[in-house]
Amino acid sequence: MRPTWRLERSAGDSQSGAHRDAGDIDPPVAGGGAQPTWHRVGSKLECTPPVIIPQVERHDAFGITGAARRDLDRLGATVESLGYAELWANDTQRGSGLATLAACAVGTRRIELCVGVIGLSGRGPVQIADEVEHLELPLDRLVVGVGSGRSRSVRLVDEGVARLRQLLPRARIGVAAVGPNMLRMAGRVADVVLLNWASPARVLESRERIAAGAAEAGRPMPRVAAYVRVAVGTGATGRLTAEVERYTASGDWYARQIAEQGSGLIGVACEDPVQLPAALAPYRAVLDSCVVRGLPSGDEVEDWLNVARAAAPR
Repeated sequence: MRPTWRLERSAGDSQSGAHRDAGDIDPPVAGGGAQPTWHRVGSKLECTPPVIIPQVERHDAFGITGAARRDLDRLGATVESLGYAELWANDTQRGSGLATLAACAVGTRRIELCVGVIGLSGRGPVQIADEVEHLELPLDRLVVGVGSGRSRSVRLVDEGVARLRQLLPRARIGVAAVGPNMLRMAGRVADVVLLNWASPARVLESRERIAAGAAEAGRPMPRVAAYVRVAVGTGATGRLTAEVERYTASGDWYARQIAEQGSGLIGVACEDPVQLPAALAPYRAVLDSCVVRGLPSGDEVEDWLNVARAAAPR
């Protein structure tokens, strides 16, 4: 008998049953960060402590940076055709995440469009709602993700979410969360909680705090998503290492979080694309939406699609 591992979800989750064959969950070739603690019990590998993850429809997602690029409509259409359920884009100095999603949306029909995230210290709810309206984004497919930005204020995000619900009642609202107070608040108010720079073990810890917040509010557990940096092909490990070092040097919450998780790389780097599904499996096991946040070798649409194809759901 081949060994199995055990990470429980509620009964009936056809995509992530109580047990999976260990042959499907090989260790990452490079990267992956600190993993949950696994130990052998007879013929099984079990996670300590046992974790019950609520039954939800699990999504594969792809993430890009906000920027004006040629052929974004082709990127959106291709990512949708590859079987991804969500497309994420974040605000950067080069462009708006919402505008990037709008350009991608032209080529799509059903993929969910998720911005992750807009810092509320820089743009308020009214400005965000105005941009959504101007871009004519499909509200039934839209997740508006917000964070504290430079303020680090839980109250700012709490109040911002409430205001966005008034302004965009048909859109779902996401919250970026790192620290324990933000995680609990996100559990109380968000439809989606977006994690970042989190190993599978850190995801499990974060889920506990999100669940506690949801329980306090007497509401269902929000979806838990996370950006998982993914580099593939020649120079993959170097690109992931450089991205970790860039965030570590920033001195913000993420730098602290990365340091707390030890010296291993967080994310996945595979020189050989064939090994990528196995390297991503520990993240997909603990997330409701595993966002493959590409670290491509270049910034053309085809460079991003090379990562999307390699990590596409199978």
